[in-house]
Amino acid sequence: MKILVIGSPKRDFHVGFDALVLGLARLGADFDHYPNILTQSYGHTGTYQLSFDTARISYPDFRTVEENLGRGRYGLVITMVSRVDYRGGRHGYLSYLSRRLKFSLPSNRPRMGGSIVSEWIRKGVKLPPFIVVDDLDDPFIHPVDYALLKRCAVYFKRELPFNRFQAFRLFRFHLENEELMALASKLRPVWISYDRPSIEAFADLDSVPPYCEREIDITFLGSTHASYSRQMLIKALDGLKKRYRVITPEGGRKTKGEFYDALKRSRIVISMDGRGWDATKHYELPLFGGLLFIARPTVETAIGLKDGHNCVFIDNHAKDLEGLAGRYLSNPSLSAEIAQRGMDFARNELGNARLAEYVLKTAGEALKGDAP
Repeated sequence: MKILVIGSPKRDFHVGFDALVLGLARLGADFDHYPNILTQSYGHTGTYQLSFDTARISYPDFRTVEENLGRGRYGLVITMVSRVDYRGGRHGYLSYLSRRLKFSLPSNRPRMGGSIVSEWIRKGVKLPPFIVVDDLDDPFIHPVDYALLKRCAVYFKRELPFNRFQAFRLFRFHLENEELMALASKLRPVWISYDRPSIEAFADLDSVPPYCEREIDITFLGSTHASYSRQMLIKALDGLKKRYRVITPEGGRKTKGEFYDALKRSRIVISMDGRGWDATKHYELPLFGGLLFIARPTVETAIGLKDGHNCVFIDNHAKDLEGLAGRYLSNPSLSAEIAQRGMDFARNELGNARLAEYVLKTAGEALKGDAP
């Protein structure tokens, strides 16, 4: 079965969706991707610097994609949400206005992401089954994606609320509960994951010091911008600096290589929720053998993080950090055991190849359930 992936040129901005694309490539899946990330991308030096140039991905032009659809060559479509980026990677009010005008013309619809699939639906194009991967930080689904939600086989959602009806709060006022139940049954949690080759461009994952040889007690190097939880964490860490060796963003910005080197030398590594609970560092940090302290999940997850087994859950405002840090730093053997299980778990289960397997398996199960 050949797959069509409708993505975005916003490389490193839709990091969850892009990680899935790389995961499909790592699996050796047979798929076409539109648009061409290598030649049409902007954001090449974004935060995560995913190495798309190493992926085995086919990039047909748009005309070829539509011809292949007409010939029935695709058995599944994977798309992202219908969001239009009016700034196009640039900044400034004139850029915003010009792109908004450009994409308002019926002859020049935004050809990226779910907007393409929505346009095909509007035109009555015969489509194979499709799934949506919503990697946005928002805990709700935007009204612009309602057509995708209605027609898709599965809607994968980051930040999926435990109460799934909350995902529809922007447009639920015109839906009956029966309709909401049908839509909610399509929702599945999804995680960002990580891409090992992209990380290994900056760090050697095969060279990780034993837990007992680490000299940094606690490391937190996440961005604190627009995150109340992380600001509270910084305050809690400041109170621990007299007793422990602690590294925080206040020590200055680090390169990717310096960041990963600090993780290799750390006993406890902390990942807190940012704009949403899910964050790339949840999956990167345990790869380097430190004991992962992670904010207790506030959303439905599809991963097997277990408190006291392969990580340690902490309060989302870090109120219990001092007690937990003291307990685990004073018991290095227990900490080393949990850290080792966390590292093994992250390396075996949380990468983007596993994400791709999960998405394809879940989609297959849903489609099989729809079969007569």
